[in-house]
Amino acid sequence: MKKAFRIIVIALLITAAGISNAQAQRRAVRYLANYENEPYHFGFLLGFNSMMYTIKTVEGYQNIPHAPNQWPAGPFNPDETQGLYVYNVETQTVPGFTVGIIGSKRLGKYFDLRFIPSLSFGERRIDYAIAIAGKNGQRRLDSISKPIFSTFVEFPLQIKYRSKRLNNVGAYLLGGINPRLDLASQKKNEIDIEDQDHNITTAINNLVTKRFDCALEVGAGFDIYNQWFKMGVEVKMSYGILNVVKNEAFIYTAPIDKLRNKMFQVSLTFE
Repeated sequence: MKKAFRIIVIALLITAAGISNAQAQRRAVRYLANYENEPYHFGFLLGFNSMMYTIKTVEGYQNIPHAPNQWPAGPFNPDETQGLYVYNVETQTVPGFTVGIIGSKRLGKYFDLRFIPSLSFGERRIDYAIAIAGKNGQRRLDSISKPIFSTFVEFPLQIKYRSKRLNNVGAYLLGGINPRLDLASQKKNEIDIEDQDHNITTAINNLVTKRFDCALEVGAGFDIYNQWFKMGVEVKMSYGILNVVKNEAFIYTAPIDKLRNKMFQVSLTFE
């Protein structure tokens, strides 16, 4: 993903340079000539994101047995099963989308301060390979895929560094911090589990994460000016700095030492 991000950034900068060079070779009308001198700008953002996790597992988690009260829903009969072991943990991404409102304050000739309250909708899947130890000494593998849905209310604060504008195109870099709240993180799917003595216990049947997170963001893009507004195309990576997994004695959370959010986003901005 880091390599892809670098490739996209370089492609954006080369494209912007190519457009600017082509415009410089002919006499072009300079749209919104005083745009950069205005103290404030407002607009909106539409983006497509790819949410993912960075997982750090507990050392030797494959050898940790899980008691029946930690088991997930599934065909695991306590009378026939001695224990469950997590054999492998992997994360998968699913495309999502983002909408936001842009507020921009001019700080200097080439610097802007941007505040973009946004809503980001997305999903990740964590795939578990479960080793099932039978009481007869045999083992078999089963796989479970758990979807984790997220609805982030985001409050990114960014510094935008703009290049010198060439006719109607300019490139930029950005960086900042993004406090955010996951409205979907507390959703729980509880199940009843019966042990060998027919006692019923209740367990959570999904991976539950914490609501609050904070991320560092870096990105790049270019702005295109026309008669009525400025349109921007940008790419951005967001790296969560907080551990968001809840340390519960459950088979989905026990193998995970640290879990951090990460998100790649491609956006169109209109100001």
